[in-house]
Order: sequence, then structure tokens, then C-alpha cells
Amino acid sequence: VPTSGRATYYVSYKREAFIQIKLPKYSLPKDLHIVSTDGKQVFAAVQEWNQNDTYNLYLSDTRGIYFTLAMENVKTTRGIAGNQMLDLYEVAGIKGMLIANKKQDNQVKTYITYNKGRDWRLLQAPAADLDGNDIHCILPFCSLHLQLQMSENPYVSGTISTKSSAPGIIVATGNIGAELSYNNVGMFVSSDAGNSWRPVRYASAFTQTAPTAGKQH
Repeated sequence: VPTSGRATYYVSYKREAFIQIKLPKYSLPKDLHIVSTDGKQVFAAVQEWNQNDTYNLYLSDTRGIYFTLAMENVKTTRGIAGNQMLDLYEVAGIKGMLIANKKQDNQVKTYITYNKGRDWRLLQAPAADLDGNDIHCILPFCSLHLQLQMSENPYVSGTISTKSSAPGIIVATGNIGAELSYNNVGMFVSSDAGNSWRPVRYASAFTQTAPTAGKQH
């Protein structure tokens, strides 16, 4: 509902009267998207008054009224039609599992959660490349980062793919390093729900781009 030039958001639980949702006091939303309503909770992406290319993720109580912060500054990508697409991917076949690209300290890093945003962690990079050479990529200085763009064309696949008929299997495009990059991109697959990854094919050697422990670039 528009109120004094700003939108106010309401929720009705089990067809009861509509109640205004309660975000934290510091939140001043100028845009809100519903990510999911699975597991008797609402997962929402909110763009605050001071954000332009990022959103904050909020998780509600069972009635969808009270929201708490789950992750700040999730990156967006501008689509072909000019609309902003959230860099957030809900893994098919596993409830509560999401992958997000977070903007922090002028870098973008990929995080994964298995409990719908309560806890997040970086992705562990593969231990070796396709030739069997060791990849020296030590958390948290270096990790695996994934491109999470969904295709706007329903007949064309995006940069990440999962299926509910094959839970735990993830195929994605990404890179190894200190941050998300569109250089030295390869394809990676996980068969254990993102806990470990292995390279499928790549454009150039990962060993040339992955920083060693204690170093960032």
C-alpha cells in the first residue's frame, strides 16, 4: 500500500486481517521482493533507502509479520530488459539451501546456507585442477565463487543449474580466487550439496589465479 510516497507492506496469515509487517527499526525499505514462502516462513529481499545495486535478505516468523536480518548487501545484476535480478539462487531439491553473492569491502564473494539464511559460509575450492595439480586456495583468503544469473529466456539455461529429481547435484560457472570474477572462468560440479566441488572444464589454469594462504588480490 503506498503511504506518503513510500510503500507499506502488509501480510494476512490464514485469511485473518491484514497486519503491517515489522522490519527492524533501522530498515527503511524502498523496494521489497518475496524470495520464498517455504517452511512456514517468508524469505524477503529488501532494498534499503541507501542501496542502489544491492538488497538485504530478511527472514520472518511463522506468521510472516516479524522479520530479522539474514544477510546484507546481496549483489544484483541488471537483466536484458533493464530490471534488477538478485544474485541469489535457491537450490532445487533441498529445503533451506541457498547460494548468494554478497558485496563486501568492494569485493563480491559467494556464500552458501543450509538453514535458510541463519548461517552462511564461503565455498571450499577444489583441491586440484583437471590435470591433478594442487590448487592452493585457503579459506577465507581464497574460495570458490559462482555466477548466479538466471536466464530470462525459459529455453536457455543460466550459469547455475540444479534439479529436484537430483538433490545435491549442482553445476555452475565460476572462478577461484579472492572474489567473484568474470576472468579465468570455469565450470564446477558438486555432488554433495555444495560441500565440495571439482572442476569440469576451464578456460585457463586455476593455479595461476588462486592466491596462497594469507594473501589477497
